[in-house]
Amino acid sequence: MYLHHHYVSSEEIFEYYRNHATFSQEDVADFYVYVQDITKPTDGLMAIAGLTINLLENDWNPDNLMLLLTSCDGISPECFERVIVGVTLVMIQHDQFVRRDKALLGEIQEVLTYAPELSFTALCNIARTTQMKRMEQFNAQLTKELLPLMNNRESNEFYDIIRSRQSEMEHIAKMHLDQNFLIFRDFYNTPFFRENASHWLLPWNEKALLNMDEEDRSEVENLMNLWPLCDSDKYALCQMYRSFKHMIKSQLSVDSLQEVGIDIQGKSIITNGYIQQLYRYFRLSSFSHTKPFEAAYKLRDLLVYRLVVVGSRAQQSINQLLV
Repeated sequence: MYLHHHYVSSEEIFEYYRNHATFSQEDVADFYVYVQDITKPTDGLMAIAGLTINLLENDWNPDNLMLLLTSCDGISPECFERVIVGVTLVMIQHDQFVRRDKALLGEIQEVLTYAPELSFTALCNIARTTQMKRMEQFNAQLTKELLPLMNNRESNEFYDIIRSRQSEMEHIAKMHLDQNFLIFRDFYNTPFFRENASHWLLPWNEKALLNMDEEDRSEVENLMNLWPLCDSDKYALCQMYRSFKHMIKSQLSVDSLQEVGIDIQGKSIITNGYIQQLYRYFRLSSFSHTKPFEAAYKLRDLLVYRLVVVGSRAQQSINQLLV
């Protein structure tokens, strides 16, 4: 299939690079065209996402990783960020193979050191995301303990449980984990996400708002302006807003922003919507069969063995997120 000589959608591009084990010279040429064509930015973003999923869910393939690495010249900052995230996750997933291939490792380090601040940001957000399961487990246990007492919040037992969990709650809050996941994870059970794998990684398009009535659309736009959502959460919000609008509005309030440490003036904690999208894909979708974000110890090994080279202060920051 020679993609570039036929009209194809960004969803088809994603599926092609996600599902093929090997690529012809024409496929490689197409990939470079997609990621470098600034007139169709979504095509490039979806090509990178598809190839990243391919590398993470299939057996080790250094040729496909090299394709991802060599696509960096002349691409947009957003595409480059996706490459950095993808390369780092592939190193975590296939670390035993990467460390054996010195030539490939040299190529990886060259790409990562080309934009050190961006690479550090990606590493921090990946390190933070590896702790998401911990937050989920804590939240599930706390809910289990508190639910029988919800109708009697004045009881000593209710507040005893809160106090006993206070230190863990504070630790999780300081890590600035992806609190939105707890709000939106039940909103992904819709045909939009069940029937198309590409929708989990799709960049946001405001056309998704057109199917909503005027009042709901206005409220959703206000929430999106106020609250930092990854693109897949935005689609989930549009899909489920009418059914859960009162709950969503109470969860995504100004007070809630302040509780999780987000500056509502816009100077928020470092976030990475693409990493959050990938986490939702691997954690929630029926299309995924791997769990790259749960291998926190491998990310620590990458730093220890200097497979990812960062300064000592940066390494300390990342290690603190892996505790």
